[in-house]
Amino acid sequence: MDALLIKHLHEMIEKREEVALVTVTNKAGSGPRGNGSMMLVDATGDLLYGTVGGGGIEERAKKDAVICLRENISKSFHYELTLEETESSLHMACGGVVDVFVKVFKNVDQLIIAGGGHIGLELSKFAKTLGYRVVVIDHREDFANDIRFSHVDSVLCGDMVEHLENTKIDHHTSVVIITHGHLFDLEALRAVVDSDARYIGMIGSKTKIKHCFDELEKEGVSKEMLSKVYAPIGIDIGGETPVEIALAILAEIQAVKYNKSGSFMKDL
Repeated sequence: MDALLIKHLHEMIEKREEVALVTVTNKAGSGPRGNGSMMLVDATGDLLYGTVGGGGIEERAKKDAVICLRENISKSFHYELTLEETESSLHMACGGVVDVFVKVFKNVDQLIIAGGGHIGLELSKFAKTLGYRVVVIDHREDFANDIRFSHVDSVLCGDMVEHLENTKIDHHTSVVIITHGHLFDLEALRAVVDSDARYIGMIGSKTKIKHCFDELEKEGVSKEMLSKVYAPIGIDIGGETPVEIALAILAEIQAVKYNKSGSFMKDL
């Protein structure tokens, strides 16, 4: 069972689903299950796999796991299987004590880069340094392959719109559109503009951006939705090489993540 539980946990992490691993770390006296017993619990408190004994212990542990997921903390809990009126009592007559540890696996930040060119390559390196899960999408095999992007988590070569639509995009996701042509930029933006992404940025001149926005407005995309797109992309820190542009883009992504303006610290 343990091997299957770990496999299930790995699959959930790969799918970027929040989950808590609850493990019995100590049992003394009478109790349903021994040390090392494990279960997986989701953010709603549902038992996904495994067990730490059922009954009152399991129900209390599931509730504590939900709190840990909500607060993004991993924590130990002490349960007393007695009828006494104590803070840790579960009002059970078994007479033993059980300690569990709740390990939280929250969604990591994800960066989707639409375009595997020079800027995309440099941006992916910066993002991996900061711990992002990085996905690179491009229809050109020379630019979207495991040799060029050996350091990222996923390289998707083929129809960009199809890949964007099939990739999970949530509030922990940033999307950077830096393809090699405005038509591809437009297609990519159309695919993600109404997503739950925390950040959407598109490279290009103000003229190109206006053209793309005008086209999407004609298709029914609201100005309010388009106003959430960061374009032109990046914070104004100077530089024009791919690595400098990539740095400016990631700085903007970080500023949005932490709800900051990107101002000089001495001016704050």
